[in-house]
Amino acid sequence: MRNCSQRVSFVIAGMCAISVAHAGKKQENKSFETKVISKSLKAETLYRLSRSVRAGQIVKAQSGVDGKLVRTYRLIKKGGKVVGKELIKEVKTDPTPTVFHMGKSGFETSRSGFVRSKTLVMKASAYDPGVQSNGRWAGRTSLGIRARFGVVAVDPRVIPLGTLLFVEGYGMAYAADTGSAIKGNRIDLCMPTVAQCYQFGRRKVTVHVLKPR
Repeated sequence: MRNCSQRVSFVIAGMCAISVAHAGKKQENKSFETKVISKSLKAETLYRLSRSVRAGQIVKAQSGVDGKLVRTYRLIKKGGKVVGKELIKEVKTDPTPTVFHMGKSGFETSRSGFVRSKTLVMKASAYDPGVQSNGRWAGRTSLGIRARFGVVAVDPRVIPLGTLLFVEGYGMAYAADTGSAIKGNRIDLCMPTVAQCYQFGRRKVTVHVLKPR
């Protein structure tokens, strides 16, 4: 019996030694690597109505700076292939937005802050809400609101009706109307009087397309 017990002990010890050697071999096949991934965080462009800026004017109040997100990972490799990863560290630098201040004039809005969708350079003309510019459609717009200073006509294929705009030299505007001559990159600005329409004439304007923030 004693000899039998000794044999069993030797067998168990041999098996343990093989297991340890096999585990060591598996561990040797694993390797680790550090990887850093950086991602740029784009700065927004914000627009704010301000009493400190002249009516219809726009000024840059702050230049933006993009932010950055840096993540450091520990990659686990086996046989030269990545089999897992662990996040070790994350460092985030928030972006600083570009800020424009707009002078209050034109279409009245309860909002004071917006983000920019896009900027367009457009050919502008002017109309008055009376019979001379609109004939039997005097005072009416495609959206049903009254034509007045701050209400503009656009081509809906370029600027959808119901869009808020800021037109440099004019002010806040609401795209509420269309016109047979207003096609493509054209905009028609409502002025209070016929005389002001003639004074404005035709000119190029910069139009900032806005979205509520």
